[in-house]
Amino acid sequence: MSSWPNPRLRTRIQEVRVIPDSPADAFGPYAATVREVAVDVVRTRHGYAADAHQAAHTRNSRGYSTLWQDLLIDVQDAFVGRGHDLHRLAPAGHKVPIVNGCLVYVWRVPASGDPVDFASSPTKISCFDASIPEPTLFGPDLMASTGQGPASEPEQAVDLEAVMSAVDGKMPVVLVKVYSSPRQLQAIDWAVAELDRDSGEVSYRGEETIWQAEPAAESDASEVESFASGTPVEPVIEPREQEGIDPDAR
Repeated sequence: MSSWPNPRLRTRIQEVRVIPDSPADAFGPYAATVREVAVDVVRTRHGYAADAHQAAHTRNSRGYSTLWQDLLIDVQDAFVGRGHDLHRLAPAGHKVPIVNGCLVYVWRVPASGDPVDFASSPTKISCFDASIPEPTLFGPDLMASTGQGPASEPEQAVDLEAVMSAVDGKMPVVLVKVYSSPRQLQAIDWAVAELDRDSGEVSYRGEETIWQAEPAAESDASEVESFASGTPVEPVIEPREQEGIDPDAR
């Protein structure tokens, strides 16, 4: 087994190789912020899309279903504004945030879809092939976090070769799943996504609901006696004293 010239990098690589058990583990100190931003962006964009759908008086939801494009841009803008980098997904070129060395992808689950089928396009598959940016592993920020100065150039070159031979260098993917229709935003979940290359299906670690719609209040109609039981009461009909135009009939 080859030796590691820089023990600090060995520790960092061991951390990178382990797939996080949950989004909270993946994002570390940024978890609360990512959760808050994701929920806010999704709720805001759903509101815009639902209002547009209603204003269009359309009988289908095809227009609403395109909100996924706006979601990607909204999330991109929100995290860039907080100083996070972006990763460009091939071949479509969509950009997604990198937070704590993990990709963040917000996805509206189709009404007739199954979350295991997330990787249904080359662009989505490319999420699982995103390489860790070199600054994450070898930049001065990493060295500064250890309390020691940057490694010398020869030392960095040796470490880089060792690292590239020992780890595939792929970033974990955290998927924020949106369940919604033009009528209602039902729930927002997040989880660490893993792609099975053989089956093409995606499995999830540490899945959690981070926002859910309030349950609808029970209708008073539930307390009304069923037509199938009891004795029906005949309505009382009284003639009007004077016929005229019913203001509610206009």
